[in-house]
Amino acid sequence: MVEIINSQKYQEVIKSGNVLIVLGSTWCKDCVKIEPFLKEFKEMYANKIEIYKIDTRENEELSLELNIRAIPTLIFYHNGSEVGERLVEPQNKDLIQNAIKENFSL
Repeated sequence: MVEIINSQKYQEVIKSGNVLIVLGSTWCKDCVKIEPFLKEFKEMYANKIEIYKIDTRENEELSLELNIRAIPTLIFYHNGSEVGERLVEPQNKDLIQNAIKENFSL
């Protein structure tokens, strides 16, 4: 299961290693659609990356700060710095997996 975090925990988790932050919401069909992929990648890349979700409705200030305009949005971090391109409204597993491999050099 992918842990849901708040904006305070977000500030902590992005500082350590490879971290994928998924911004979305429970009402978002595409967010629900990619959930099984996220669970699979969390297991597949255990000890290489961490994956966390943030609910944009419950963390509106952070969503504004990160300039989130559509969900789901996937942001990749390495030791506190954003790396690579954000994925906005990704629709398929391969697109997400390729971005993980590319952004985290896996």
